[in-house]
Amino acid sequence: MSRLSGGIALQPSELGQSVRILFYLPVITPWWFDAIVAPMVERLAEGHEVHILAPVPWSGTGVGPDQIGRCAHLSQLHWHIVDGPDHPTMRCEPADRAGIIEFVHTLAPDYVLCRSADCETVQAFPGTVRHIMEGGAAPLSIPPEWVIFQQAPFDHGLLPDLTEAEAARLDVLFAPEWERLSAERRTSRHMRKAFREWAELPKDRAVLTIPLEYEHEENFFAMHRIGARPNAALVAELAERIDDRFFLAFTNHPLNEKHVDNSAVIAAIAAHPERMRLLPGIDPEDASTTMTLARDADGMMIGDTKAFALGAFYGTPMLRRTHFRTGEWLNAYNDMDDFLRAVEEGRAAVPDDDYARRWFAYHVANNVFDPNDPDLMGADILARIDMPHDPARWENGIARYRAAMEVDA
Repeated sequence: MSRLSGGIALQPSELGQSVRILFYLPVITPWWFDAIVAPMVERLAEGHEVHILAPVPWSGTGVGPDQIGRCAHLSQLHWHIVDGPDHPTMRCEPADRAGIIEFVHTLAPDYVLCRSADCETVQAFPGTVRHIMEGGAAPLSIPPEWVIFQQAPFDHGLLPDLTEAEAARLDVLFAPEWERLSAERRTSRHMRKAFREWAELPKDRAVLTIPLEYEHEENFFAMHRIGARPNAALVAELAERIDDRFFLAFTNHPLNEKHVDNSAVIAAIAAHPERMRLLPGIDPEDASTTMTLARDADGMMIGDTKAFALGAFYGTPMLRRTHFRTGEWLNAYNDMDDFLRAVEEGRAAVPDDDYARRWFAYHVANNVFDPNDPDLMGADILARIDMPHDPARWENGIARYRAAMEVDA
């Protein structure tokens, strides 16, 4: 096993294969490696030269003996494990960024698949670089193992320029799923009233919903957030910036509720009982409170959370503070003062419903895939990189999603 430490660049072995693939995994977690990356490595290693570059375990991320053992049957796999004293810095801002970039240039991959919060380093890599990101987009019922490839980690809601024929085809392919989802949007007035009473939402001012993001130590992607961190500091910031003309309804990330000490954020919200509230993750109807608030709130304030899809689905005005791209059809605000004025005056722009339907259809048909699909081949994975937009895979994509929903039901 080769090692990269102390700034010493390794010379990769030359196997003479036509395609060389690098998995760059500084923030990979054990679950992600086992459930998502290892199945892709197995398929790609069947016909290509595959390398894995990652640090040793630290703060819930990295590659250790368990991950190497998971791929022990792949004798042709090349491991490059960073174990020098600076290896923790790979997660956010590498102390030896130049050394990493030099090594990857020496390796000369044709493709780089990343699980990296540090975007600056990977932008300097050769080959075609893609980030492996979560495929979930509620209210779609996408299994947690399904993923997408993106040019940047949190580019949300992007759509290519579709021809009229392509748009019409998506509408037809996704029609049964969209009809079912649309039926769920038509909630009775009685149910909405019951939810507002349970949540103790005021009637005399606009309600803004804020889904808090994951802040476990393993989530280095939080480095990109705009605004105060951690979540308790964000609450304090919003309390300072938003006055009592608005009521703030917070929900916590499900993994925060499982794995994080939430006492500070609970106390920060409890300090303003007349202006804000932290609601349980599940409402009395056994539904996601975040989803229900996205439906009933007057506005939604988000950063890089996937909850943007809920605002898109329910047509809820959104403020998105981010360094990444946002689909124009979402009509998301990026200035808080502009957003607050528009919500208060009842003129806030909302996501385009026709494009919302199209985006959900395109996400399922074109973007999301299951690394554990028994029919998935290495060529299929590379095709998703070479051809990000490919109508030829739409029908199978919809069918796979439909089959997964039937199994889940």
